[in-house]
Amino acid sequence: MDQQQVSDLLTKYRLGRCTEEEKAAITQWYASAAKAQPDLPENLDLEAAREHSWTNILAAVRPHTFDVRQEARVRPVVALYMAAAVAAMLCIGFFWFGGGLRDQNAGSAARMVTASALPGEVKTYRLPDSSLVTLNGGTSIRFPGKFGGGAREIVITDGEAYFDVKHDAEHPFVVNAGRTQTQVLGTVFSVRAYRSLSDVRVTVASGKVGVRNASGYPEMQTAFLLPDEQLVVDNQSGGVRKGHVQAHLLAGWIRGALDFNNEDLKTIALLLEKKFNVPVRVDGKRLEEQRLTARFRAEETLDDILGTLAMAGSFSYRHAAGQVLISMNEH
Repeated sequence: MDQQQVSDLLTKYRLGRCTEEEKAAITQWYASAAKAQPDLPENLDLEAAREHSWTNILAAVRPHTFDVRQEARVRPVVALYMAAAVAAMLCIGFFWFGGGLRDQNAGSAARMVTASALPGEVKTYRLPDSSLVTLNGGTSIRFPGKFGGGAREIVITDGEAYFDVKHDAEHPFVVNAGRTQTQVLGTVFSVRAYRSLSDVRVTVASGKVGVRNASGYPEMQTAFLLPDEQLVVDNQSGGVRKGHVQAHLLAGWIRGALDFNNEDLKTIALLLEKKFNVPVRVDGKRLEEQRLTARFRAEETLDDILGTLAMAGSFSYRHAAGQVLISMNEH
């Protein structure tokens, strides 16, 4: 198949409109493209590779900027965008991405894997050491296809991740996010590090973790966290705040629930945007800084949540041009 045919089939697959024959054609194309990738890592977990690369393919062909109801009107533009995306992936190799982290047992650079969850998704991946990581909507992480003889290092490039780490006393598990490094041997914890937020938050569900400054930032004394403790690190000043929380509630997003614990409205808007895949805009810094505490079940809709928050926060909201606009009540 040529690139346009691949693009058309991927578009239909994304929309759930492929016939069985077309699904078989996609599978055959995928297998042929995978075999063409040069220099795959030794001892490659093929199933994990398939999952990561398939996520990247579908993310690239998804028409992020268009409403599904506008499909007929924008189809030619979307198709052109998708064809270009597929062509670019085939040129650069979308199955594995080069990186700077090195396998400490071997002399050659380890290949880096990118795993992600699109807005509106929650996805779980198995890491090379059999640890599990669950990604919130709009999250992307990087890690080597094979861990070396030293630390097991993960980088959160954007978003929120929940880790269930397999114990290994000889190989610490290190998560790099913003200006922080979180190190554990084996435990369950989460790190929230959306780039558009002002802080990084590390929350422990079980075990013990240590959080220290990342290289290139002023010294920060290592803070140790136990279950139901959370550390908040300011991205600008490096200031830290430690407190007690209910970790299982804050991780409710894994099950689709939401728990806002004295969160500012700017953060709430971002988390709603990542969950429902709808842009949420807050009008004015004063309103962004308003803090709210609330808990919502997985089945509650965006309007259910916004309606409750609007009554508690004395603001109003409206849908306009495919986004939600939050503004102060007029008196």
